[in-house]
Amino acid sequence: MLNDLLLPMFDDGYYPEILVAEIRQHIYTFSRQIQTSEKTTSEIYRLADATLSKINEMKAEFEDLDACLDDTATDYIAEAMMMVVQDAGYLDIDLEELVVSREW
Repeated sequence: MLNDLLLPMFDDGYYPEILVAEIRQHIYTFSRQIQTSEKTTSEIYRLADATLSKINEMKAEFEDLDACLDDTATDYIAEAMMMVVQDAGYLDIDLEELVVSREW
């Protein structure tokens, strides 16, 4: 499942593959963090915020390559993070709360 994360962004020539790969790596790290031990809902959201903070910092890198983290990218990233959370067995996580700290 993790290998399929963000495939639509990789398939879309608009998004620089190297940056999409970096986002996917951040989501992989998030996945490992939530799977290491039982987490509370607040811990899941805190880890998601930390992940999104790293992705938020990439905004300028996208702009330097004439791209951006637009609404479509937001949907793909949010969907990927939600898939990771659900795959780890956390089915009561709210999608909007999970990605509330995004700045794109």
